Amino acid sequence: MKKTIWIGTLVVLVAALSYLGYRYKTGGKADLVIIGTELEGMYMAKRAHELGLRVTILEPTAGVGGQLLQGEMLYLDETFDDKGNSIVQGSIKQLFQDYYAGNIRKKADFETYFNGLIRGIPLTKDAMLREVRTENGTVKALKYVTSGGREKTVEADYFVDNTDNGALVDLLGTQRLPGLEALYQSPQKEYMSATYMMKFKGVDWEKFYSQFWKMNKAERMTMYGPETYVDANIAYGFPPIVARYEPKNPDKVNLRGLNILNQKDGDIIINALQVYDVDPSDPQTVKRAMDYAKEEMPRIRDHLKQYITGFQNIELNGEPGYLYIREYNHYPTEYTLEASDLLSGEMYWDNVSVGGYFIDIQGSRSNREGFAIGRPDKYGIPLRSYLLKEADNVILTGKLVGATPVAYGSARIQPNGALAAESIGILLARLEGTDIGLKAVTQNLMASFQQEMKDTYGIELQPGRGNSKITGLSESDIAELNKGHITLLGNNQARTLPFITVYFNNNEIKFTAHKPVIVDGKTWTPVEELMHAFGARQIRIDLDKNEIQYKLATDPERLRTIAAPIHILNNRILVNLREISDLFGYKTYWDNLNRIITIYSDELAPLAPPA
Repeated sequence: MKKTIWIGTLVVLVAALSYLGYRYKTGGKADLVIIGTELEGMYMAKRAHELGLRVTILEPTAGVGGQLLQGEMLYLDETFDDKGNSIVQGSIKQLFQDYYAGNIRKKADFETYFNGLIRGIPLTKDAMLREVRTENGTVKALKYVTSGGREKTVEADYFVDNTDNGALVDLLGTQRLPGLEALYQSPQKEYMSATYMMKFKGVDWEKFYSQFWKMNKAERMTMYGPETYVDANIAYGFPPIVARYEPKNPDKVNLRGLNILNQKDGDIIINALQVYDVDPSDPQTVKRAMDYAKEEMPRIRDHLKQYITGFQNIELNGEPGYLYIREYNHYPTEYTLEASDLLSGEMYWDNVSVGGYFIDIQGSRSNREGFAIGRPDKYGIPLRSYLLKEADNVILTGKLVGATPVAYGSARIQPNGALAAESIGILLARLEGTDIGLKAVTQNLMASFQQEMKDTYGIELQPGRGNSKITGLSESDIAELNKGHITLLGNNQARTLPFITVYFNNNEIKFTAHKPVIVDGKTWTPVEELMHAFGARQIRIDLDKNEIQYKLATDPERLRTIAAPIHILNNRILVNLREISDLFGYKTYWDNLNRIITIYSDELAPLAPPA
């Protein structure tokens, strides 16, 4: 009798293990299938798994970690409100604490952290997605092929696209929304640049840090830029140094402001080398971009050696395995965030995240340098912005957040998406066993959930409306803001598009790191390029006195000083074009139709503006 019971128990146990193996190893049924291993979605996986949901992860590539581990984008961007308070919440907050404490700096540190997030969750790498089966607007099953060639099918209640290339959404045939090409009136698809993370060794950070703060304010600003910053851990800015670099392939790459992470032991990693025309769904564009970036690396190394104290002994320190992909397609979600939503500080009844960060439109083919639209205080991101419109059970994460290409400049930042993903993971567990889907969540249920998040996890999803930056704007100005045609930085409103071309004595002035803009009806241009065209050298700016000191190439012994209005925009020093031209004795001609300004001397007065 005992033997019979034992055999029966064994049969039940084997059957159970076989069932679990079917669920987790050969496909089967799960509560949540997450496609891709970008960091944001791993917080959803972790929370849902901890709360008892059956989670499985399918990674279409051979490596895990996406932007963080494959692209080695290890320079973390924190989100702050107007008062300078961090608004990072949720599990990712511990990552930032360890990062600032120096416990997590090198790739191996991040790998250990990442592996901790997914511990115990079934993960299949090299899972090539083949097709989806849908019924009445719901995804029922996903078919994929393993690296060994086995075809498998997994069913789930919810499917999550957590990739940087919309692997699942594209498989569904979802039509993309217009991207940056609409902003720039470009005939081809356009995305923000991708970044090749630059790795160096041999930096004397202590020398770099101490020398930076030993300089007086005017010296520091002139040499490194007005808003450049250095501390024991990070450094960012350096526009004058960047502006002097001439890329070998200027139509393919751009060196923008440096974001530098001190990885200790003389190692650093820099987020600054941008590459254009990268489509992450097309591996050939990624490979070409990486090849172009690698060509620049020895030249950038030598440039940094020349201009930054403490960098005289730096050498290359390996290569990332992939690019940091900043943007891909935008898809229709239940709610699409606009720039005005962010800058108004809007909070939504279905908030799953509280976001922040500059609305930062990084450079692309049509606008190499990019620009900032404005700086929100804090704003809400609703659940609806992560729910694909055309499917009832497809969740988007991270870079696929429902936002216009303009609003995406801020919504894309990792702490925003990480909190949203974690919140949704907890919400899914809360809804388990009910017949309520994410798209059917009521305001009362959401309010109860948000209170639970506060009480249980210390996460405040309804902190009160942020400070509005659009108060007083007309409806037409708000519409222009949402199109990306207006920037709101500080108390100034600048109209940035279309960009202005400037000629001096019939030669175009090349502005390498910032385009001229119109602010309050006046044209402002980067000081160094404009004055250099006029023959000025050794330019030095004193912001406190609103003075510019310089020498002329034709008279290098004499130091000259002029008083001139100065404007700071995107860590660049801008001067009023007309006033500086007048001070140098030149006249200006404005061709409003073609957005061309011609600066000329009497002997070279233009008969007509350049075509």
